[in-house]
Amino acid sequence: MKININGIEVLVEDTDQYLQINNISGTDFPVVWDKLNTDYVDYDKWFCFRNVEIPVALLDELGAVLEDDCIQMFLYADKINESEIIGVEQVTDESFREFAVIHDGYRTDMYWTGERLLRDFSSRWGVFCLRCNGQISDYIIMSMWDSTQAEIFCVEASDINRRIKLIAFAARYAFDNEKTEVLYMVDSDAERESALAAGFSVTGFYKGYKVARTK
Repeated sequence: MKININGIEVLVEDTDQYLQINNISGTDFPVVWDKLNTDYVDYDKWFCFRNVEIPVALLDELGAVLEDDCIQMFLYADKINESEIIGVEQVTDESFREFAVIHDGYRTDMYWTGERLLRDFSSRWGVFCLRCNGQISDYIIMSMWDSTQAEIFCVEASDINRRIKLIAFAARYAFDNEKTEVLYMVDSDAERESALAAGFSVTGFYKGYKVARTK
């Protein structure tokens, strides 16, 4: 759910005791922090910034740790490279368990585990995969809950060509479902190269700082 503190929107996930604030300024920070540290002391708190000045001194005072340091990339429908997207399939309710086993094995450090994805899988996510010898071998996870924007969260692929294929297929799915743009935060040269090949452009940076729960 989303709450409002002093005009600042905060995303709160009560089940996992997690909250996130985007692009909070140094001016607003102290008031919001006082509220969060009173009502949400036992939550992990994420402060995320895109292409804005970051209140580093305030974050340092709180013991915030830089967890995500990414390049921000966007794709629009007229730029997509769709030359080779055959062979990709959508993960459905029936194939989700098979996907979840692979995903949880690959990404043991990712917040979005199979269990969490399953909670609102049909309404919130688009997951697509490639198979090898009949088994899921490569996949992409894309959020679909924003009304106009889809966001690629995770791509696992054995080579760059399969990675590009998954990205392009997921993007086409987003555009066919009335999204106007696809966001992708990349943190490696391989991710950046494959995103560029699929038609994405670099548009800035994204940094995520975490203040761990105190209980």
